[in-house]
Amino acid sequence: MEIARKYTHLVPVGFSPDKLITSLRQFPVHKIVILTHQGDSTNKKVQSAVSGIKEALKGLEIQDKEIDRESVLDSSLQMLSIIEDEVKNGSTVKINISGGLRNIGISAYIASLVSDIPIYTDIPDSTDDEAYHLKGILDIPLFPIKELPKEQVIMLETMGDGVESVDVLISLLKPELQKGTADFSNERSRLSHHIKKLREAGFIDTEKSSKNLAIRKSKLGEIYMKGRKIKRLVETQSFE
Repeated sequence: MEIARKYTHLVPVGFSPDKLITSLRQFPVHKIVILTHQGDSTNKKVQSAVSGIKEALKGLEIQDKEIDRESVLDSSLQMLSIIEDEVKNGSTVKINISGGLRNIGISAYIASLVSDIPIYTDIPDSTDDEAYHLKGILDIPLFPIKELPKEQVIMLETMGDGVESVDVLISLLKPELQKGTADFSNERSRLSHHIKKLREAGFIDTEKSSKNLAIRKSKLGEIYMKGRKIKRLVETQSFE
């Protein structure tokens, strides 16, 4: 049985509440997730903007979330976790960057790119300097990200939080192979090739320790895989 569509908008907040309020009103909205940087709780301009949004849209469900200020990749991951939770709860998610600050806007675009979650901003009408007027909405285009080969995606999925050696990864991927056999050695050579490619592309970090090569997803690898997960979740949704 199909369910009614619910809409959640992620709203990075800076100093311009009017832009966000007016642009949000152009869409169906059931829930707003207000995103501010960690430390903005003492920023009077940001808190004034947050209060203005909450007052203007007080009939909606509103949630506050803080994300990292210093690292664009960390804040992208945090946004993706928020998006994932909303999608799991059955919501269609959009991101509104009409009034957010620069760093948070960059993070939002990265999150949008890897997950295919729509992102939009306002087009202001600059003919009146006394008050804000919306001219229209700009749906920001998403450039396609090249998909990794299937085998490399499986490797990233299988290694979880990381593995301490290539041999451990082999045992997870192909537990039927016995160490010391020709098949095991061939698999090691094959995986080493993919590990090199993933490392060069920035999706994994490796660390040499004694004779072992520890392998872990980089922040970029985590972002890529979380984006893929959200895409799959969105594809399974069914609405009226």
